[in-house]
Amino acid sequence: MSAVPQNMLLSCRGITKSFGDVHALKGVDCNVSGRAVGLLGPNGAGKTTLMKICLGLLVPTAGEIEVLGFDVKTAPRDARARLGYAAEGPGRIPGLSGLESVAYAAELCGIPRRLALLRAHEMLDLVGLDESRYRGVETYSTGMHQRVKVAMALVHDTELVLLDEPTSGLDPNSRDELLDLIVRLRDGDGPAILLSTHLLHDVERTCDACIIMQNGAVRYAGRLDALQTHIAGEFDVRLAGTSAAFEATGSQYGLTAVDTGFGLLRVTVPAGADAGLIWKVAAESGETIVHLEARAASLEEAFLRTIEEH
Repeated sequence: MSAVPQNMLLSCRGITKSFGDVHALKGVDCNVSGRAVGLLGPNGAGKTTLMKICLGLLVPTAGEIEVLGFDVKTAPRDARARLGYAAEGPGRIPGLSGLESVAYAAELCGIPRRLALLRAHEMLDLVGLDESRYRGVETYSTGMHQRVKVAMALVHDTELVLLDEPTSGLDPNSRDELLDLIVRLRDGDGPAILLSTHLLHDVERTCDACIIMQNGAVRYAGRLDALQTHIAGEFDVRLAGTSAAFEATGSQYGLTAVDTGFGLLRVTVPAGADAGLIWKVAAESGETIVHLEARAASLEEAFLRTIEEH
């Protein structure tokens, strides 16, 4: 499969989309690159509408959009030929096997029948459906349906695959398997990924960048590590011994320590203090620090902060 260099995947400038009196997108602006980008937001935020505009399935009311460097409005075929799309929902064709479904998707993209079948076998091996390839898709579980949709989206050697709520309705095991597949795609030489979801954990596990949407507008677009900034006054600390003496000494200086499990303390210093106070408390309590770092916000904390700011 074709590899995508670390350049711009998606560039939007003032994208709006209205359906009568309903304004689904309200001046979307973003420039995003990466191997796996999460499109985050609550239901109704405009995620699916933006994806369909990327694919050329919807025409924006106003604004400009480029995908993989191609203007979707002026060169829709060039952009679409490089994209794969797994829509939300079942999306199966009754009466076809998994192999026939993927091969049919390949033929729709102009791949000759013989090569389409070879590509279908490869994609079903990739997504873990090799032992079920000849079964009718109507007998597939929900997790298998999601994986065959991914195979159909990948079969034409796509450069960017758009996944719309791929883990929706899956049981925990099926969800883990699908997320593992996304990670393998991200870390391999295959296509880049745009993952639309309202599940923060899915993005935290699979993506290196994200777009946060709310009420049809972009609230953040960029790398996850830039979004998850350090929280002032909070540190993760691991001690060589027990924490009782450290906590008792720390309380005298207004320092608090909470055991988060596995011997890791979440330490909060009073306003105006820094990590130097933690080292001082450790020395006075006779404890040895083996790990200390400023605590970064979880994706959930960063997401809620971003939404609340708007």
